[in-house]
Amino acid sequence: MLSKITLGLILSAIGMIISLATPLIHIALVSSGVESFLALELTPGFPFHLLLSIGGVPIALVGLFLFRRGIREELSAERMLSMYRESVIQSLENRGLLEREERGVPEETIKPSGAEALRRIRVKSAGLSLICPKCGAETPLGESKCRSCGERFVKSSDPVKACPICGGDLSNAQSLGDDTYVCGNCFSELEIDQQTARRIFT
Repeated sequence: MLSKITLGLILSAIGMIISLATPLIHIALVSSGVESFLALELTPGFPFHLLLSIGGVPIALVGLFLFRRGIREELSAERMLSMYRESVIQSLENRGLLEREERGVPEETIKPSGAEALRRIRVKSAGLSLICPKCGAETPLGESKCRSCGERFVKSSDPVKACPICGGDLSNAQSLGDDTYVCGNCFSELEIDQQTARRIFT
């Protein structure tokens, strides 16, 4: 299904083409000595080419309206996801699981304690949505099932293997090398030390 942004651009382009191209085609036909069907007056005083040009204007305006609304909705959704991400990180910090380090760009580091003594994961880049393993659709973080197909997102029962952002099982994470992995559920980029990686992937 086309997004409002794409549909808006298409309608705007169609409206502008109708408004601008119709009189140009009429002029070209008349100048070449061909009787233009666009000169037919469907309404007295309003030739066909003029009606088409006028009709293209509202089409272009509707397209611009859809485009503007689509942009606003995209920005709103991005803002909400960003706020949710910040709330998740804040919650983890309050529970003593995350510690921010000021090194130019804020980073999040898992603080090992108690049963988590062997767990050391640093969040390099937090994902903003969950990817459904069944249909591949995106769903905002925090949802329990896919908004598209209804597939439920399973969280890891082992806290050592749980992604610090989405809670999904990290055993299906993809390695990027240099102790860097990408969560297969929320696509957060994580740095996992070798000792913790052995516990997760074995």
